[in-house]
Amino acid sequence: MKISTLSAICLGLTLGIFSPSALGQAENNAPATVPDLAPVLAKLDSVIAGLAKVSEDLAELQKATDGNARDKSLKSVASQLTYLNENTEALAKTLSGQAAASEAAAGLLKELVALQGDTAKKAGQPAAPVKWKYKSIFGDSRVALEEEMNAFGKEGWEFFNITSFGRGSAAFARRPVK
Repeated sequence: MKISTLSAICLGLTLGIFSPSALGQAENNAPATVPDLAPVLAKLDSVIAGLAKVSEDLAELQKATDGNARDKSLKSVASQLTYLNENTEALAKTLSGQAAASEAAAGLLKELVALQGDTAKKAGQPAAPVKWKYKSIFGDSRVALEEEMNAFGKEGWEFFNITSFGRGSAAFARRPVK
């Protein structure tokens, strides 16, 4: 009776890491890619197999009446407990590493959501209207007008219209007010 109770307690502690609320949170916060849990599951299988072996050995120990059989069983149980302890420590290290990776991914995901929210807010706001400064220049020849337009272009003026009238031409430019 003690053996099955001990086994149930150990198994409960081992599986207690994976509570339903923790699994629910993991599903809600899960990134698009799922980490490879195969090594964790393999170690967990080793832990469960170790628990089963310890339970069997303890059952044999209770049945044994001879001192030699007890000593053998105790040595076997001690060996299995050592093996179980090593696997449990390895499982804890693996889970710790995956937890750190999950926390880092969750942090990056939070930053991404915040940036996306900021971008959505900015996109929803109308752009501030640009204030312009305007200039017009007149010239009798096309070459003279082009030289003046190039000079104004170097100063940041953008020409948006050129029109001809009579013997001359007019060019209209603008640039944003700083």
